[in-house]
Amino acid sequence: MHQHNAILVEDEPLISLMIQDYLADLGWAVDGTAHTEADAFALLNKCRPELALLDINLGKTTSLAVASACRDMGIAVVFITGYVARDVPYQCGNSPVLPKPFSPADLQVALRRGLAQVDEYQHAPI
Repeated sequence: MHQHNAILVEDEPLISLMIQDYLADLGWAVDGTAHTEADAFALLNKCRPELALLDINLGKTTSLAVASACRDMGIAVVFITGYVARDVPYQCGNSPVLPKPFSPADLQVALRRGLAQVDEYQHAPI
């Protein structure tokens, strides 16, 4: 069975650890974690995951520029956030947005949706 791989960008260390555990339990490999926008870009220079799991709010910055770079590289994006739906930035586009707190089952659905969107994008007629 193919093991999917992801990067995780989350500014809260304890939440990051919890999500890493969820991903491992779901059979995903975590290629790396970042807590800041700069660290996320450095991580993207080192690895090419299938999916990036991005907390929208990273303290003083957001992950929206990271998401844009991921999309340009064909990497699926799933956002995680403490925002309520009406406050989610429009730049998130059609990427799945997973509100905190969430369960492993919720995460699994969001991961599948994120991968499906990239698959549809890559196979869309030009």
